[in-house]
Amino acid sequence: MRSERKYRYDASGQLPLSLYEQIKLSQLCDVAVRLDKRGAIPATSSNFSLRRNGESLLISRSGKHKRLLTPSDFLLVDFQGKPCAAVAPKPSDETLLHALIYKQCPWIQSVIHCHAPELEALAPPSAQIEGHELLKALGAPGHESPWLISVFKNNQDMKVLAEQVDKQLFKKSKHGHGPVMFVLAQHGVYCGGETVERAETYLESLLHLLKHSKVIQNK
Repeated sequence: MRSERKYRYDASGQLPLSLYEQIKLSQLCDVAVRLDKRGAIPATSSNFSLRRNGESLLISRSGKHKRLLTPSDFLLVDFQGKPCAAVAPKPSDETLLHALIYKQCPWIQSVIHCHAPELEALAPPSAQIEGHELLKALGAPGHESPWLISVFKNNQDMKVLAEQVDKQLFKKSKHGHGPVMFVLAQHGVYCGGETVERAETYLESLLHLLKHSKVIQNK
């Protein structure tokens, strides 16, 4: 008997997902469940994404609590934030920020954005984290080496905000490995990694450091 292949589609219901994409999106759904348990994705906030190629990404659709995500709740969009299907649900409001990370950092394969309470004290322009062994998980050469994270003032105009982040965060040459992180004040963090697993590891390391290390607010 000939077996038929069962396809899963993106949130538009029109664009099929590869088996690889289904597996990686399932991993992002599991990340969302873990973040929900620590109160980091309240209500319908936060968003998660996966690079598809050099021109498009899969991002969680707007309006659904992220602890309930399935792979079919991710929408294929281009790097201008527009859905690739002719008719599609609304993508996340912050799609342009995800796309910016993928455009500027070709080694990044997944981006997590959440609203963890550990982030609420951070203010522009940056914060310096010092004196903890876990700093090495973020790429610091040792626990005595300070690590800096950029903090931006939030702006509801995503195009303007993306331009500000691009100008300030990516003005230096790109090193091609390690985490890509920045915080929006009174909002949340964007954390990109080489894989879904690495993105979650970087994010978990940052949240632990904010609670258990010395944090100096730069003004």
